[in-house]
Amino acid sequence: MAIFKYQILTKDGLKKNGSVLADNYKCAYENLHGKHYQPICLRKVYFPSLGVNVEDMLMFFLHISFQLKCKVGINDAIESFIEFYGNKTLSASLLSVVAALKNGESIGRAFEKCKNIFDNVTIGLLKSTEKTGKTSEVILSVLNFLKLQTEWKNSVKRTVAYPIFMAVIAVLVLILSLLILGPQVAELAQNFGHGEIPLLTELALEWFPLMLGITFVLSTLALLATFVLLINRNGRRILSNLLLKIPKIGTLIIKISLWQFCKILHIALAAKLDFMEALDLAIESSRLENIKIELHNVRERIVEGNKISESFSRAKFIPQSLIMALYVGEEGNDLVASFDHASETQYKETLFEIKSLGQSLSVGLTLFTGFILIFILCSLFYPIYNYVEVAGV
Repeated sequence: MAIFKYQILTKDGLKKNGSVLADNYKCAYENLHGKHYQPICLRKVYFPSLGVNVEDMLMFFLHISFQLKCKVGINDAIESFIEFYGNKTLSASLLSVVAALKNGESIGRAFEKCKNIFDNVTIGLLKSTEKTGKTSEVILSVLNFLKLQTEWKNSVKRTVAYPIFMAVIAVLVLILSLLILGPQVAELAQNFGHGEIPLLTELALEWFPLMLGITFVLSTLALLATFVLLINRNGRRILSNLLLKIPKIGTLIIKISLWQFCKILHIALAAKLDFMEALDLAIESSRLENIKIELHNVRERIVEGNKISESFSRAKFIPQSLIMALYVGEEGNDLVASFDHASETQYKETLFEIKSLGQSLSVGLTLFTGFILIFILCSLFYPIYNYVEVAGV
């Protein structure tokens, strides 16, 4: 499949521009001609073939939200995005969305045709427009959700990037020092040290390569084990449980998952979805098996007739602040405000945990980097200096 941009002449004699998805020029021409259009210009668009990530989705919903605010129809808004945005995968999928919308299908059902691009949560939120008709508001909510999601992801990247970079540089300096200075130290030991190599130098020259090889083998085995665990449900549950037990990282993962859960519930309820529909969407968003199982148990307790706050209070991983917010919202019949408050609280706590994790990583990796530099000085540079001094004598 390829994307073809066209200029056509309608039955009314008007010129119109647009895009069509087809296998080749002939199919694109026949597609247009079958709709009683007279093609004037038809050209293939060569977009780079890329995957679709959160940033792509953010750009798409940002564009659509702005266009709808300017009173542009959603079909024209999507087509203008295809016209200017160079992601072949996303553009090809959006063409099928446009085609479905032109055939009279609802927004939710049109986007449902692109499940390989849009997740169930986004599709479910867009389906809520069938009940409310507030397309621009729902799309703005999805856009804000993606903005927040992108913000904390960027925070994580910024937090861990520098300390990890410094640690990698330190390891590379150590390896290069061993490769360049190691043979020279050994030769100097033979000439001026009567063949006796200092203990730290011997450790660096003989044991470090062995330790590096063992570390590489263990890392490879760990990656393979992770892959094996990810391909089946029980394995994912085990991996999830292991991640949640890691200090700080486990806490951060839980807070991120709960923030996403609360935010999706808030958006869905604000879009007038039934609570159970909104709850199903929010549960679907969770990618941690352990948390998803707990949330399914919460759902079952609600179906059995228990209060929402009571059902959540019996689940693991649910903080007291969320339970209190639910209790207040349930009593005041305003769950939208409750989940809005809960998501805001979880978001602030998530950013705090990211900052705390960054500080811990910075301290730990700075100490690690300092240890490597001291080790290089003591095991390689000092023996060279010592032997040179002896030779000078």
